[in-house]
Amino acid sequence: MAIGAAEPDSPTSSPITAGRLDSWKEIASYLGRSVRTVTRWKREQGLPVHRHQTGAVYAYKSELDAWWHSRGEQIEREPPAKTWPSASRLKSARIGVLVTITVIAVLAATAGVLLSSIMGWLTFRSNPKPAPKLLPLTTYPGIEGPPSLSPDGSQVVFARNGDLFIKQVDGEAFRPLTNTPEAEGAPAWSPDGRLIAFRRGALILTVSPVGGSVQTVIETRKPSMLTRIAWTADSQSLIFSELTSTIGASLFLVSIATGEKRQLTSPSGPGIGDGWPSVSPDGRTLAFARYPTDDSPTIYLLPLSGGEPRPVLNNAGSNLYALAWSPDGREIIFSSDLTGFPRLWRIGAKSWPDAAPQPVASAGENARFPAFSRAGSGRPLRLAYQRFDTDYDLRKAELEIDRAGHPLMKPATPFLSSTQYDANPQISPVGKRIAFVSQRSGAWEIWLADADGSNLMRLTSMGTKVIAPRWSPDGRQIAFFATTGRRGEYQMYRMNAAGGLPVRLSRDENQPDFLPSWSLDSGWIIFGSGRSGMTQIWKMPASGGAAVQITKGGGGDARDSPDGSGIYYTKVGSAGPGLWRVNARGEETKILDAPRFGQWDLTAKGVYFVDFGSSPPTIQFFDFQTHETAVIGKTAAGVQLGFAVSPDDRWLVYVTLARVEADLMLVDNYK
Repeated sequence: MAIGAAEPDSPTSSPITAGRLDSWKEIASYLGRSVRTVTRWKREQGLPVHRHQTGAVYAYKSELDAWWHSRGEQIEREPPAKTWPSASRLKSARIGVLVTITVIAVLAATAGVLLSSIMGWLTFRSNPKPAPKLLPLTTYPGIEGPPSLSPDGSQVVFARNGDLFIKQVDGEAFRPLTNTPEAEGAPAWSPDGRLIAFRRGALILTVSPVGGSVQTVIETRKPSMLTRIAWTADSQSLIFSELTSTIGASLFLVSIATGEKRQLTSPSGPGIGDGWPSVSPDGRTLAFARYPTDDSPTIYLLPLSGGEPRPVLNNAGSNLYALAWSPDGREIIFSSDLTGFPRLWRIGAKSWPDAAPQPVASAGENARFPAFSRAGSGRPLRLAYQRFDTDYDLRKAELEIDRAGHPLMKPATPFLSSTQYDANPQISPVGKRIAFVSQRSGAWEIWLADADGSNLMRLTSMGTKVIAPRWSPDGRQIAFFATTGRRGEYQMYRMNAAGGLPVRLSRDENQPDFLPSWSLDSGWIIFGSGRSGMTQIWKMPASGGAAVQITKGGGGDARDSPDGSGIYYTKVGSAGPGLWRVNARGEETKILDAPRFGQWDLTAKGVYFVDFGSSPPTIQFFDFQTHETAVIGKTAAGVQLGFAVSPDDRWLVYVTLARVEADLMLVDNYK
């Protein structure tokens, strides 16, 4: 869909834009209904309206749109709400009831049935099932999770500080299950309740819930992020992700008894592959996510008896944090940031790929890693998940030049801080402005500010994940990429730095193009792409046109050399560190070993980069004239992806993880 176009089935005809509605009046106006109607929809139809601790309400437009697409047409067909009958009609109704009861009483006496039994039958009402309750499951300092519930839902196993712990769901005490120097995680409770599988580095192991000896199942080529493990329904085998290429993973099944392994999936293309496996309660179907890039996965279903995977959701959001089958096997529950923040969503197992997922109303925000208990007679269904709260901030440091002409970094201070995600900084060519990505408006958008932090303004309003702004050399335009492809693939854009509508540069919505930067004369866009089957560096005219491949040995994050001698680049993160340069003849040469993807920048004097070889990481500078590298300063702890230096070598900005907390939550009596 073109940016700014109206949704064909939207309740209003105005363009869908990113943003948040902060009152019942705004929500009602957006939906074109009265406040009374939308409050009733919230109460009876699950309208996705949230409430602050102060009692004020708010809603995201994208959530309202998704809800309308799923429920709106049905609601419009429903008859008007019933009204109270008039007094005369009530009187007639009472007379009718009395006559009816009299007739029934006569018939009951004739048949020898006690009138009291008839009246008891008339007044019988079935007891409704208990309503779902959202409760804290753990509240310890630090990070707990991901969780896995025991089959009966009475216990939960989770990771904390590199070890595994077990806790009674209805109690506060918890006990260690493992205690080793190595970090352990990704616990998964077997359906029969006898074993817990988990990862320890490249190993997949099992242990009894009551403790005891640990058994190694298999050693794997563990991917960097897709570490989740799933049990088959018979508790005899495990399904996991393993690298089958430099960066791509496939799903494998391994027998816990014999260690025999077989491959289940074979993804193609340049993406990071398949992960987040979950087996249906009946044991017949595997649900998993496939990443065509490192973002925007598609959810698939695969018959475990054999066959081809079938997509059930094309774009599961920018970030997916595991998925699980509902206990009745009818839905897939997954965590995604479809509306800017991670929460739980549901999609029918028989859905078509373009169906709109619905939020799980009983779960809260910032929800990741869903895990269910199993259905059983006389016990409630339970859903556990990890509530993750993070704050990424920018930090700014001034640079000064010593007598030898070398840069030195002064201590960094917080810059443009908020309580939300702030990252991907890029400083303008004259060093007076900064562009960065922030979630402070409820979605990933590009923001601009002056170098002193003043004149803060939002540049984009795309309502999707917008990433990595890059200034043109004349400072008039900004290039970036966003998850707007057919299945959420990365697509490149440029727009005026003064505002306006973005212009899409990518021409194929099925191919990922990312991290666009500018040539020195602003005539070309240099970017990473997977269109050849492997991520490489490409270039295309800034006005649009055919793209030309530049590298052959891989590449992702590129900058044009200040002297025009070539293009500097790093490869995608999973390919390892290293700074490379390709010249006009196509010769690819490694320049430095330490720089990592997204953690470097260059000026006319040299290359600045974050070196993670020490704790905390240092900032280093590679001088183009002397070809020497020197430490120029230290960072704060928790350095994250994102680094920029002003072209005049006066200041730099990097990203840190300012705060992270994770507790476990429980939805009791899940429906």
